[in-house]
Amino acid sequence: MLLLGGCNKQPEPGGGGDSGGGGGEVAVSVEGIWELTSVTTKASVGGVDVSVYITFGSGQFTLYQKIGEGRYTQFTGTYSLVKNTLSGKYSTDKAWGPYTVSGSGTSLTLTTAGGKEADTYKKIGSIPSSVLENLY
Repeated sequence: MLLLGGCNKQPEPGGGGDSGGGGGEVAVSVEGIWELTSVTTKASVGGVDVSVYITFGSGQFTLYQKIGEGRYTQFTGTYSLVKNTLSGKYSTDKAWGPYTVSGSGTSLTLTTAGGKEADTYKKIGSIPSSVLENLY
């Protein structure tokens, strides 16, 4: 799966969905604006180019996705980050995740259960206008 969705966020103490405790684990923050840079090894699925931007904040996400040629499709929903596990629900009520989250302040990797897929994102300042002007 390439991209995410949202789920009902249940904030934990410490903000940003970070439970803030237990076992020495430190949750990676997902808040911000992210651009997909690779899917497992490259930003291509079945030979088709994929472009994804996602914004996480306050338990809500907005996802912009383009597969192949054409326009971007916008998806919205909610998410939950508990320790290093991210899951969510699209506004259509379809669930996604869970993903194991790793990375730094400028890099984010979302890995599916069993490690079959790892999507890597880089943090950016804003969604490009070329994306916002090219929505369905």
